[in-house]
Order: sequence, then structure tokens, then C-alpha cells
Amino acid sequence: MDIELSKLLNELNNIYTKSDISKYCLENGHKWSYSLVTSTLEKNGPLVIGFNWGASKGEEYEPQTEIKKANFLTEDIGSLSRIYPFCRKHFGDDFISKITQSNYCFFRPHNESQISSKDIELCEPIFEKLISIIEPSIILCFSSKLRDSILRSGKIKSLEKLEIEYDRGSLKMTYSAIKATLNSGVKINFLPHPNYPIKGEARIKAWDFCCGRNS
Repeated sequence: MDIELSKLLNELNNIYTKSDISKYCLENGHKWSYSLVTSTLEKNGPLVIGFNWGASKGEEYEPQTEIKKANFLTEDIGSLSRIYPFCRKHFGDDFISKITQSNYCFFRPHNESQISSKDIELCEPIFEKLISIIEPSIILCFSSKLRDSILRSGKIKSLEKLEIEYDRGSLKMTYSAIKATLNSGVKINFLPHPNYPIKGEARIKAWDFCCGRNS
């Protein structure tokens, strides 16, 4: 598996040089680079996916150059650490130790809006290959852009949705929690990102619907 991922990392290096964000970084003196995956290097584990790897203001980042075994619990995963209690509740501690983490877009921007549609298109073939290599037991998706792309693509075999209503100030809001099965047979749950402004009770309902008793 590490050999397959290393080859994919080389492909990622090649496409990064063609990306809009790479050009933007060169023109503006940024060093944000890219990453492919943080992995246990074991197939059939859970996969956690967001939209992109972040770049903090004023920071520089080296590109990922090697594939090595990593533990989700000991990595600096930022706001994603707030999914730990939900994962423990629905899947147990062993589940967390087996998590592989990646993103729909492998390029680092400071803001999500800096990723162009061209850059997403560049990443999609790499993303598809990554999924086929990892063969995840389940995917927890925290990216609305990836959710929308998958729902449009015809890659869903079956789907269940729960509309969750909540208040945001004086506004009445609705969040759609979705649990689905891909054509490949892999379960994928679309959940609110930890930074998504949703009330606590609504977030709990989304997790309970998608992951309760492992769904």
C-alpha cells in the first residue's frame, strides 16, 4: 500500500505545478504546497475527508514527500479533533486509531475560495485513485463541495436523508444529514464540519442519524 501511495504522491507533485494555487503562491511569495494523506497504511479502515489542507496566515509548508505510518490521534488535525467524542460514542476508541485522513483537494490555500474549479478538476483523478488504494470500510465526509460533487456524479447506489431544523439567531435553518452507499459498496456519511455554524443539538442529531448503531 505504501508503494502505491508513493506513486500517487509523485503524480500529485506533477499536477501541483500545473495548478492555479501554485501560480498564485509563486506570484505572491507564499509557500503552501500540498499533502496527500495521513494514513495508518492499513486497508479497510475508516477514512475522514474534508475539503482541503489549510495554510495559516504567515506560515510556510513543505510538500509531503514520503508516505509513512501515522496515527490520527497524535497528528495536528486542528478543528477535526472535535469529532473525537462523536467517533468514540458511535464507533469506539479502536475506530479512531484506525482512521486515515485526507481531503478532496490536496493543495493548501489560506482560504477555501483560493481553490479554483480547475484545481479541483486536477485533484479529482488523484482522489479517485486514493479511494481505490485505501479501500475504506466507511467514509466520514465533512466537505459540502465533495458531497455535492458525489451526489451529482451518479456514484451513489442508495441514500437516506434527514432534514434537521435549528435556529441561527432569528433565522430558521435546515441542515441535511445524509448517509449513503457508493456504487462500490462503501458507506459514506455526510456530516457537518466542526467549523460549520450549527447548533449543538442539531449536530448531535446529524451524527445520531448517520452513525447511530453504526447505521
